[in-house]
Amino acid sequence: MPEQAWWIWPLLLYTFGILAAVDALWQGRTAQGTIAWVLGLLLMPVITLPLYAFFGSRRFHGYLRARRHGDHSLSFIADQVQNGLEPFALDPGTLTQPLYPLFRLPQIGGNQCRLLTDGESTYTTMFQRIAAAQRYVCVQFYILRDDDTGQKLADLLCERARAGVATYLLYDEIGSRGLGRRFLKPLRDAGVRVSRFNPLQLRNRTQLNFRNHRKLVICDGEYTYVGGYNVGNEYLGNPQDNSVWRDTHVEIHGPATLSFQLSFTEDWHWATQYLPSIEWLGCPAQGDSNVMCIASGPADETESASLYFTHLIHSAKKRCWLVSPYFVPDQNLVSALQLAGLRGIDIRILVPEKSDSWLVQQAMRGYIDLLSHCNVRFYTYKKGFLHQKVLLIDDEWSSIGSANLDNRSLRINFEIGALIQSRHFAADVEAMLLTDFNHSEPTTISQHWWPVLLAKTTRLLAPLL
Repeated sequence: MPEQAWWIWPLLLYTFGILAAVDALWQGRTAQGTIAWVLGLLLMPVITLPLYAFFGSRRFHGYLRARRHGDHSLSFIADQVQNGLEPFALDPGTLTQPLYPLFRLPQIGGNQCRLLTDGESTYTTMFQRIAAAQRYVCVQFYILRDDDTGQKLADLLCERARAGVATYLLYDEIGSRGLGRRFLKPLRDAGVRVSRFNPLQLRNRTQLNFRNHRKLVICDGEYTYVGGYNVGNEYLGNPQDNSVWRDTHVEIHGPATLSFQLSFTEDWHWATQYLPSIEWLGCPAQGDSNVMCIASGPADETESASLYFTHLIHSAKKRCWLVSPYFVPDQNLVSALQLAGLRGIDIRILVPEKSDSWLVQQAMRGYIDLLSHCNVRFYTYKKGFLHQKVLLIDDEWSSIGSANLDNRSLRINFEIGALIQSRHFAADVEAMLLTDFNHSEPTTISQHWWPVLLAKTTRLLAPLL
């Protein structure tokens, strides 16, 4: 190349940087994240352009395309779901009214809900129900380990598939990256339909930042299991050092299961381009709990997860007890918690004593300083690792699912949970959380300047955590 043409490469680089900055402005959902990308692309394009190409997208375009291309088949199933749910669908109330347009499905009455609060009872209950399935089983996990617990699940799925039960297994490729041919081949040989939610494949190379963080099991259109548990030995705790893995799942028996089936169907359709062969007839009423399926993700038109939690906090009249292993909220949630505390609402936030991420641990301490001035009380769990994602509003509303209160769950991950309206179930959640608080200690602001400075500094990274 002639020496006088050396300037072409910097010009091209900065041109692409400008174009990418415009794309970041167009796609950006938060001011902080957008500003960070735009400044990086304009000032350091040689470094930032490759990062933006793989991690900068805020919308899961592959999922959106699958929704559009599958509109006819998916809309047909959505119509079946609405027909199956219609006898149990409730009119929107004050709390649920804004949630209908966000999550596209109504609140459903006639369900029986049961808390599952340790790994042993969760796996025992869930595996027994899978073993009893007669028509179909849908299993979806972010993390599935090739260990004793994972093998128990695999053996059950193989047995059911050989018995003629339609059996589906969907796992996130990044979360379950340890799975190999040794684990998966026997499943496929037995007739289990296995697929991975796979942003690593070439057609999704710009979607690497996204994860399917959902944990979901559906049996025969009657039972749903949803919450914080993945599948692996570590979720049973470590008997050698007497530590526990503290998590929460919920069993839902009733017609609301169809709502969760629709979420699984959309994920399966995106991953495989096919629809699962499952039924949409609906389940008879089993109890008096009202349930709403809360499925959120980067393919949503709005920031549905952030709006959901913000709305629940604003709705509190008496108390808001919140548990999250990763508490790095956005500004909407911070403002909602501050206002609720100033209104005199009993705000308690339970977080782990130790996190598996040093940065997240420091950032969480920054929010203690920020929120404690507004009558928000923080507690740290001392008995083991806290992984549950639970929200209790007043004496009637409970939210249990897979979503953490951090930027990844609020904007980047596919998440799922259940909003349950039931005074009896809320009383069970209250008793569970009171036990957790008894194993916790109040957390206060540090009196030393350097931990406060460190916490405030790492809090600036909240949009990236």
